[in-house]
Amino acid sequence: MTKESITKSSNLIKNKLLSLLSQEMLTPLTSVMGMASVLNQEIYGSLTDKQRKYVEVINERSRYLRLLVEEIIGLIKLYEYGQNSEKTPVDVKNICQQIVRDLEPETVHHQIKVQLLAGSSDRVCFFDKTILEQTLYNLIYSVIKSTGSGSEVKIHLSEKQEEFKIALWVSHPILGDNLPHAQLYSHKLSEMENQDNQSSLMLNRLQLTFDELTTIVFDQSSTEGENLAANPTRDLLALLLSCQLVEENGGSFWLQGSIELGYRYILTLPLSQ
Repeated sequence: MTKESITKSSNLIKNKLLSLLSQEMLTPLTSVMGMASVLNQEIYGSLTDKQRKYVEVINERSRYLRLLVEEIIGLIKLYEYGQNSEKTPVDVKNICQQIVRDLEPETVHHQIKVQLLAGSSDRVCFFDKTILEQTLYNLIYSVIKSTGSGSEVKIHLSEKQEEFKIALWVSHPILGDNLPHAQLYSHKLSEMENQDNQSSLMLNRLQLTFDELTTIVFDQSSTEGENLAANPTRDLLALLLSCQLVEENGGSFWLQGSIELGYRYILTLPLSQ
């Protein structure tokens, strides 16, 4: 065997092992969640207020652990796809709805609401379903994870010409609309706004490539100390993965907005093959 084939086989074995371990973790987690549900229904006797509170914590944290395990399985599945991705018609709205349901433990824990705004269009885009799921999951997760309590994450789906657009931003009753990551791009956005010399109400549009976003994230991390350059936060890694996946598969990643109106992420996906 060549060195390349040995490395490939080794990676395959590691991924298969991780997949099996993750699946095995789901079995006891499901049992814990089932027993906690039975306790919560008080089938075998009434609970005190304190006991009920503890059962709720067990339920909430178990759902969160299940979410983490399923995320690991999703990443393994994505790696196994490798170069064998196949573009098929996919319903983006259904995928977004499922992701919002999957991330409910995270939104409940952080007291965040999610609103999906979708038109009546029944058109689909051509994308690899597994890759699209990971692209959207990681982007939505990244925004939710870095958003403060009391906010609402908004996801807007639309189409224009031969592009399907997914807009994502955060709305707060006091702070208004914006992105939790807006500070990351402050230098680039400031340069663009000064260069255009336009009204603060005019919309700016900035495309971000994976290479550019990687530089921004790691430069920002290195200025925050504690060796974060080597260990960027999970929400930023998820953001990078989303950008990389959409770029590698014919889509693009944008920032759109203004200082006054706030900024949002825009993902564009091809509607046709």
